[in-house]
Amino acid sequence: MKRKKGEKVSFSENISLIKRALSIISELSPNILKNNVMKAFIDALTPYIAICMSSLIIDELIGERNPAILIRYVLITTAGTLIFNILSVFLLEKINIRNVLFHHEFKKYLNNIKQNLDYAKMEDPKYNELHSRIVGSMFMINGGITSVAHLITSLVANSISLITAVIIIIRVFIKTSGEINNFASLGVGLSYTIIVIGCITLTVRNSKKESEEEFGLYKNCATNRYIDYYHFNYMEDDKAAKDIHIFNQRDLIIGEIRDKARKPWMNILIRRSRLIQMYFGSNIIIGAFIGGLTYGVIGLRALKGYISLGNVSQSYASIVILISSIQNLFVSMSQIISNNDYLKVLYEYIDLSSVSSKGERIPKEQSGFTIEFHNVSFKYPSTDEYALKNVSFKITSNSQTAIVGVNGSGKTTMIKLLCGFYQPQEGYITLNGISIENYKRETYLELFSVVFQDFKVFAFPMGENVAASVHYDEKRVWDALKTAGLNEKAESLPNKLEQYLYKNVDVEGVDISGGEEQKLAIARAFYKDAPFIIFDEPTAALDPIAESEIYTKFNQIVGEKAAIFISHRLSSCRFCERIFVFDQGGIIQRGTHDELLKDSNGKYYELWNAQAQYYQ
Repeated sequence: MKRKKGEKVSFSENISLIKRALSIISELSPNILKNNVMKAFIDALTPYIAICMSSLIIDELIGERNPAILIRYVLITTAGTLIFNILSVFLLEKINIRNVLFHHEFKKYLNNIKQNLDYAKMEDPKYNELHSRIVGSMFMINGGITSVAHLITSLVANSISLITAVIIIIRVFIKTSGEINNFASLGVGLSYTIIVIGCITLTVRNSKKESEEEFGLYKNCATNRYIDYYHFNYMEDDKAAKDIHIFNQRDLIIGEIRDKARKPWMNILIRRSRLIQMYFGSNIIIGAFIGGLTYGVIGLRALKGYISLGNVSQSYASIVILISSIQNLFVSMSQIISNNDYLKVLYEYIDLSSVSSKGERIPKEQSGFTIEFHNVSFKYPSTDEYALKNVSFKITSNSQTAIVGVNGSGKTTMIKLLCGFYQPQEGYITLNGISIENYKRETYLELFSVVFQDFKVFAFPMGENVAASVHYDEKRVWDALKTAGLNEKAESLPNKLEQYLYKNVDVEGVDISGGEEQKLAIARAFYKDAPFIIFDEPTAALDPIAESEIYTKFNQIVGEKAAIFISHRLSSCRFCERIFVFDQGGIIQRGTHDELLKDSNGKYYELWNAQAQYYQ
């Protein structure tokens, strides 16, 4: 249930948000919280070594002036401070290393979440925006889960400082008789307390306001997508380099980054800097005012003879730290609560990955499969126009089906629904008479080997690319490469199946042509050896000879599998038992190649004759 704008989050809900963040942090970097808390203890206690010992040193200088005692006090102060500082630096180094590792692990964590998302959500701009906002909170505003450990550490450190200061002040302000002295007078003490409480309240309000306005800047900024796209996608794509040079896109890209990414982010950072200057600047003034007021109050106590000169410095330092700790404690609590707004964005994204894996497993020994579309209609998210409308057909094992049609007719959309990437808004899809929603998603996907138009070849070794796995059966890889016509290329490589492709990872990597990339994608489909094999424009980058070889071996390749061809090259239709002609999201013709050619008014006849010169 979504919370209405402006509605406050309860204390228990805030605690739940923080506990969940701590659980994630502990999972990804088990010792980072422990190291931070240990450092918080040490840093909080370090100032009190000098504060307490300086009081003893001053009183000794005014009193008996015993050199041995003075040397002992100085040595204790120096040694204690040195040891605590060394421990603090040691822990800081460990924390810095763990922070780097945590950022790396958290990026992997986000990537795993993205891979577990429904395909429909992965293509939805709303969820890509969530991902961009999470990354933006990490690297540009330093909020979200990456700041939780720091904020909790600050909370712990200020709590320890406050408790220690209270103990010291109570000891100083109690007479040897056990009676508590007034603050020079009850009126002065009461006035001092009221002023300090007012100043602390103002400090907390300023910090809370700054955090809220900062989150508002972050939330309303849509430039993260531009930064993600231009810096991490387009500019890192080697294939884009050719277009950048040929069409002189450099100025275009620089302008796009400047206007849609850099300028908005600079404006945000400038406004954020002004917020910090305004709110924290006023907090500094408030702190200075409290410090001066404290000196005045303690001075009055000293003039009245209530405390020793040594206790003046101890009292002043302790009270200043006490007030500062109270201020910072409330500021930390305010920042933690404000930071929960970032965490809610993260959790919304994480919870999207909870893809239902309920359902039945498909028996491995089962050999015959039938997939059927029952009056399926589908439209993409955020669109009103149907990409498919009332589509019905049946595909069985040991069959070959060609899907043809002009661009935008619904062919690839049908494949996405067939593979379970999307669910139809109307109608349903069955496997052996049972809705595919009743099967486990991962076992259903095991049924398909697909060569998509936008397949990806990775900068991994050849064998791993074919098998899509680090561990693979070499004989099966070589068989798949031979079937796809890429075995000779693989044999010519210096390291054969262990040869890295491209130079992104290995400088000795080998570049392969577009046609060879497509053959590799086809080999990958053969290696999987799934019951349904789908080719979406499988020969677009192949030369005519390579294409002819694939079609000649078509029946041998397919065997008893269900094969589906999507191609603009209608020559593939000759090898298929039946053809579905798509147009405007529906199937307008069905039949064999010869049957469809007899209908001179049909769409297939029109498409075939448009390409007839290539088949004569």
